[in-house]
Amino acid sequence: MRQHWVFDFDGTLVNTEGFFGKTIGYALQPFGVSIGPNFIEEIRHKHPNQIFDHLLKPNEAKEALDRLAYMGRQVADETPMFTGMEDVLKTLANKGHRISIWTGRDRASTVYILEKRGVKKYFDRIVSGTCVPKNKPEIDGLMELSRHFDVKAQSLAMVGDHHHDIEPARGLGCLSVHARWKKNPHLLPGNIEAEHSFDSVPKFHDWIKTHT
Repeated sequence: MRQHWVFDFDGTLVNTEGFFGKTIGYALQPFGVSIGPNFIEEIRHKHPNQIFDHLLKPNEAKEALDRLAYMGRQVADETPMFTGMEDVLKTLANKGHRISIWTGRDRASTVYILEKRGVKKYFDRIVSGTCVPKNKPEIDGLMELSRHFDVKAQSLAMVGDHHHDIEPARGLGCLSVHARWKKNPHLLPGNIEAEHSFDSVPKFHDWIKTHT
């Protein structure tokens, strides 16, 4: 079984449902702009430092990013790991697997939350949307991990809750695991299918214990 496990962050390792609306709302509050209900989906592919560029003037976009970072730090204490996920990480680490993160969010906030939760020690590498030229669903993050560990991309296993995780993993021949354990799981498009899918962390953990 794969020795290099790659986890998405939001919706896979940590439960941030409802938090993005709060932080983005705070970021945009001074500028009087409105966003639609699909705003998060619309900006997923963008570089984290450019998510407001289409809405605001350059100086306003910078201020909005600063406000977003500030509010992100405020909610970090409220951002929980999914119950049982640290046990999954412990099992993988005890079995000698390398564990990394590939997230579309910025690196600073990712590390901040990991440190708050006391789990940063489990991760050999963190690749964020600010670390690569192109964000998900492009393959840049997985290729960066492949180069870093000097392994073929096919030796990676990708665990994520969104088709932006599964699609590039399948395209590179990585093992793909669809994480469906958040309250409102993301449905994969009909043309994208993960090799494995779990609707709870305990079921995923049981599979990890017996198949790795």
